[in-house]
Amino acid sequence: MKIPQYIEFHNETNYVLSKFLMAPEPAEGCAILIGQKKISKTYKSKNFWEVKHIWNCRNVWGEPESKLINQNISVICNPKNMPLSKKNRFEIDAKDQIAAQKWARENNLEVLGSAHSHPFSENRPSEIDLLFHQAPG
Repeated sequence: MKIPQYIEFHNETNYVLSKFLMAPEPAEGCAILIGQKKISKTYKSKNFWEVKHIWNCRNVWGEPESKLINQNISVICNPKNMPLSKKNRFEIDAKDQIAAQKWARENNLEVLGSAHSHPFSENRPSEIDLLFHQAPG
C-alpha cells in the first residue's frame, strides 16, 4: 500500500501520542503507531491509516543496547553541528518493537509506523530523519 493520503487518529490517540512524545523531554520521545490501513469507500484511489493505539517506546540512543550508535552516524550531515544525543536523535528499543508487533497481531492490527518528537527543533522531518526513514512508515 502507498503512503497514506491522510491519517485518522481514533480514541484520543493523537492526545496520547502527544503526551508520550513530550514526557521524556529534554530527550526525544518515540512511539509506534498501531492500527489499520484502509482504502476510502467513496474515493477508491485514496488510502488512509486509522491509528487506533499508540505504543510508547524507550529511546535507547547512546545506551548499551543501541544498534545505531556505532554505525558512524556522526559522519552524517548535521547542519547545526550539534553532538548527536537523545536530545536530537532517537532509536526505538528493539524489545518495544517486538512487543508492539506481537500485540498488534494479537489484536488484528498492524504496525503503521513510528513517531518521535523534536524538543529543540522544528516540527517537521530533519535531514537525518529523511536520510534514515523507511517508507511508508
